[in-house]
Order: sequence, then structure tokens, then C-alpha cells
Amino acid sequence: MAGALAELSRATLARDFRRIDPTATRIILVEAGPRLLSGFAPRLSDVAARALRRLGVELRFGTPVTDCRADGVTLGSERIESRTVIWAAGVRASAAVEWLGLKADRDGRVSVGADLTVPGHPEIFAIGDTARIERPNSQPLPGIATVAKQQGKYVATAILARLAGKSAPDFRYHDLGSLATIGRREAVADFGRVRLSGRLGWLLWSAAHIYFLIGFRNRMVVAAEWLWSYLTYQRGARLIMGVMAPPSVGRRAAGDPAPGARAALPGGSAPAAPGDHRSRR
Repeated sequence: MAGALAELSRATLARDFRRIDPTATRIILVEAGPRLLSGFAPRLSDVAARALRRLGVELRFGTPVTDCRADGVTLGSERIESRTVIWAAGVRASAAVEWLGLKADRDGRVSVGADLTVPGHPEIFAIGDTARIERPNSQPLPGIATVAKQQGKYVATAILARLAGKSAPDFRYHDLGSLATIGRREAVADFGRVRLSGRLGWLLWSAAHIYFLIGFRNRMVVAAEWLWSYLTYQRGARLIMGVMAPPSVGRRAAGDPAPGARAALPGGSAPAAPGDHRSRR
């Protein structure tokens, strides 16, 4: 998110403003932990941090946010004023654990057994963000889509096995690797023994996202649109902001345009208003 905002302000929107300098945008990324992307190898975390700094993002490590308001945040004794605050510290699990009166961790997840059932309730399965299952290294599985998909498939198999009077083996998570994009030509990929970064990691990230789309046609359309946007820096939307003159008091002759109105031209464009010296692309 921080990398996307930096590129948006310094590259994509740089030519769209006349009275402000979007390159003066200040982006601060606050991380309570000691490094970025704690689920990745330390080397890849350092690569991601260097890439963000090249984009002009300020990084604050080991500093938790103690107060968050609409006009800024507080980091300990430091106050950072901002009209745009983006909170990306994860989500809390549903209230299912509270309904059952079970003990949960700080994120609201319940520890499940090897068969993903709730302690004391073998008839109840918990998966996804609601479940906490630890790996051999005592670290819980990450709350990502691949974990939830594998757990859902396992539960379906376990239910079918129970209906057939059989028992399913314990759940085993197959780590397919982790990908994270930072910006154009910048991403990190961690597959255990194989770790990629930079342009190669970005190409792999792009290919993986296109591959998992449903349908060949969708893959081709998205790939073509991404390629066109990448080569041309084309923006998908424009915001036209201005003050229209208030309607005049009294009656106008039929067909006369309202004061301040602009007549539409073929193609959806409009003539420049008096005093409007901005060029049209």
C-alpha cells in the first residue's frame, strides 16, 4: 500500500495537477515490529525496505501507534498530523469464539486440534481467520487465502469421511510460498530455499495473480490491460474538480445555456471556459 501511494503521487498524478506539487507528498509507514514483512526471510525484508525508501517512503520500526484519529496518529510522544490515515494492521476474527464461550488469542482466534475441530466440540470445525493452528516451529499459520482454501478443502473431505464411517488424517498445510509487491518492477517472493526479489520477483508475482484467475479469457484480458497500463502509464480514472457558476436569477430563453455551463462536444469533451488555460489531452 505504501509503495502504491508513493508511485501514485510521484508518477501517476504528477502531470494532473497545476496548483499543487504531488511529489511533495509525505508517506510514513509505521511498523510496530523490528522489520517489514515478518513472515518473509530477513534478507527479503531488507530488500523491501530499501525499495520503499527509494520511492520516498519514510519507515518507522519498533514504534507502535498509541492513538489514531481522523487528523493524524500518535507514536508514543510524537504526533504526526495527517488528513489521510490508512490502517493496515490486520483484522479481528468473528465473534464465533465468544458465542461458544471458548478461550481465544488476542486476535480472537481459537486454537484448534490437528483435525481443525474446536476443543470439546468435535462436531464443530474452525477454519480461516477464526482458527489458530500452530506449525512445528510454534508459529501460527498466517491468515492468508491459501491457508483458508486448504483448510476448507480438508474439512469437506473430513465430513465426507465421517459420513462414510471413516476418519480423515490430520490436516497438513502445504506452503506454496509467499509473494509481496512493492511497486513497479519491485516485489519479493519467498519459497523457502528459493527467494527472489526485484524485477524477477515482480514478474513472478504478476504471473501468479493472472494464473489463479478463473477462465482463459479473463487471464488474457487482465494480462493485456496490465501490459497496456504498464507501458503507457495510463490512468483508469480522472477527477475533474471545479466551481460551477450558480444559476442566474430569473428566466432564460429556451435553449440558452445556463451561466457557467459548458456545451458538450462530440466525443464527450467540452470547450474551455473563459480564463481556463489548461491544455486538454
